[in-house]
Amino acid sequence: MAIDRAEVLRRVEERVLAIPGVVAMRYLDPELKEEVTRLELLAEKNGACMGMMPFVNEGVWEALARDVSFMIVGNAHLIVDNEGLLYMKDAKGQVIGEYVPPHLKEAFLREHPDANFLSEDFVLHSGVEVEGEPYFLINEVAFRYLDGIPGISRVTSGSVSTMSDDLVRSVTGHVGEKQWTHLVGFDLSLD
Repeated sequence: MAIDRAEVLRRVEERVLAIPGVVAMRYLDPELKEEVTRLELLAEKNGACMGMMPFVNEGVWEALARDVSFMIVGNAHLIVDNEGLLYMKDAKGQVIGEYVPPHLKEAFLREHPDANFLSEDFVLHSGVEVEGEPYFLINEVAFRYLDGIPGISRVTSGSVSTMSDDLVRSVTGHVGEKQWTHLVGFDLSLD
């Protein structure tokens, strides 16, 4: 039995808006998707750390590559699967630094007592012989809130740049609020 696209999108929207902390959701129509893509390309071109280091945002590109993409505005705590979100790598692909979520920091320090934290949640690994120019990799993040919805597959998500964040806040009417945005994508499996 084939599943109706409109019904799948309605179920997804209903599920997302029921997540505690979500205040808005917006499917990306072709024009908005094109503008988010343009802004994300510009962000990568400008680089991270005020342009001092290149970065690749795999999470955003994977979410935008899916059949359907949407943005969420809400509380940052709604993304719980943030392990492996941010890495610093070298040209050889070696991990030379990484984001350590607060709930994993204590265990990380037990395993790596000589860890060099640059901030509360980012560590540089000692003993790595860096090859080539380092860069940041913003990884895709699981988005398990859509598990079990018939008609969708390959759900993923990513963190957008501040430029896309500003755009989405503007089109959803949440400018100036202390909220957070997140991009989610999935493929349709309607057969």
